Amino acid sequence: MFKLYFYSDFEKFSEKEFSEITESMPQSVKERAGRYKKEEDRRKSFLCYNLLKTALENDYGISSFELLFSEKGKPYLKDRNDIFFSISHSKKCCVCVVSDRETGVDAEEIKPFSQRLAEKVCSENELIQIENSPDKAREFTKIWTRKESFIKMTGEGFSHGLKEADTTTKKFFSEEREGLFISVCESE
Repeated sequence: MFKLYFYSDFEKFSEKEFSEITESMPQSVKERAGRYKKEEDRRKSFLCYNLLKTALENDYGISSFELLFSEKGKPYLKDRNDIFFSISHSKKCCVCVVSDRETGVDAEEIKPFSQRLAEKVCSENELIQIENSPDKAREFTKIWTRKESFIKMTGEGFSHGLKEADTTTKKFFSEEREGLFISVCESE
């Protein structure tokens, strides 16, 4: 079973607090966050890992951790094959999911619907689901977050192919919160 950590109030962190968060992170997180070109994305990456740090402290009593990354970039905890996590950030939020099973999470703002994009990334079953929905933008965003949470869970990333990740054949947790969709996928 997973536990979801979320925040959207980015302004609550003073520069001093944010600096303390940054300094408290393992070197692997500092290097990973440093890859972002935009300062806003770097900050959100650190805030996502701060959610992970909070989860590890609160739920597992772990005060320090080291991250490693798979060949395809999926982060995992060194020496802890019993704890799985996933993070995501968008313009409006940071989320972290911690679980005892492989897991993936994605969060996205609800955006205008694009039939062309849907046809490019959705399976036939998903396209039918969108077509039958009273709100195509919401339905597509939900499907998109489910797809991303699935490919994060598998660790395959976009190499898996979004069209092949048919979300109508898998179980997901999805919720709408503060104008965005958050979806979680866990291994069986």
